[in-house]
Amino acid sequence: MPIRRAAQSPLAACVALATLLALSGCGLADRAAGARGADAEPTPTATPSAQPPGKSQKPAGGRSKQRTTTVSLGDVVLQIATLKAADVRADEDGPGTRTVTLTLAPGRSARLALASPGALDVDTDGSITVLDGNGDPVAAIGPPAPPSGTEDDAPHIEVTEVDATHALVEVGQVRPLRGSESPAPTDRAELLPVTFVLGTQAIESATWGENEGGRSLAVDPTDWARYAGQAGLDLIRAQLVAAEPEADSSTMGDQLVCHAVGAPDKSTWNLEPWRPDVGLILTATAQCNPV
Repeated sequence: MPIRRAAQSPLAACVALATLLALSGCGLADRAAGARGADAEPTPTATPSAQPPGKSQKPAGGRSKQRTTTVSLGDVVLQIATLKAADVRADEDGPGTRTVTLTLAPGRSARLALASPGALDVDTDGSITVLDGNGDPVAAIGPPAPPSGTEDDAPHIEVTEVDATHALVEVGQVRPLRGSESPAPTDRAELLPVTFVLGTQAIESATWGENEGGRSLAVDPTDWARYAGQAGLDLIRAQLVAAEPEADSSTMGDQLVCHAVGAPDKSTWNLEPWRPDVGLILTATAQCNPV
């Protein structure tokens, strides 16, 4: 049975909130998709493990063409099985991150396996929360994305949960040309770079101060976590509550989600414990500051 995180998941509320904020052009999924890019050629980097993350190995037997790339980040060990070895870059998106680029043909998939204790929890936006043995978030994998600027024409990228410790990242078939019901002409061997970020540090700082009518907690999430979808939000909240237990309240939780969906670019997300608990929808209509 998969391990599930104990923290409250705001997925359903996020959908409602995103609908409300659509008029102003804000959306967690859109921002998450737009934040990733794969324009530069990645350079493999070594990790403390004996098997460098950018190196691959063929399984015993010699008949399988699958190659396994091991990605180590703190206590998290992820193994990625693909036909073409994954490229891994350390700290490119900030300290405590691994930027992973898969090269997949339409209809092909990469298999992600958690080799360290815990579980993988796939969210509906394609992000993956990495849980430890107690079911607590310890890392996040942002939604896999094609190169920046190609999202409209690239095949759909699907992330599915296989079991408690395995997930698939699959590239769909090529989309039809605009105005046509037929797929765009393509060689099936044409490869698509698909990039995601694995990270363990979700918060730069959380500082108490005074704002408007009382105490305020200024939260500064790391850049990658701001765009790591639902999994990034799970990790931000888990690390915030661990550092500042007072933040574990419904009203501050709703303010946190509101900022993640509607104002991820804001320099700090200011959360106030004295604001009324009016629910996520009314928090959003009050621009994250209910009174």
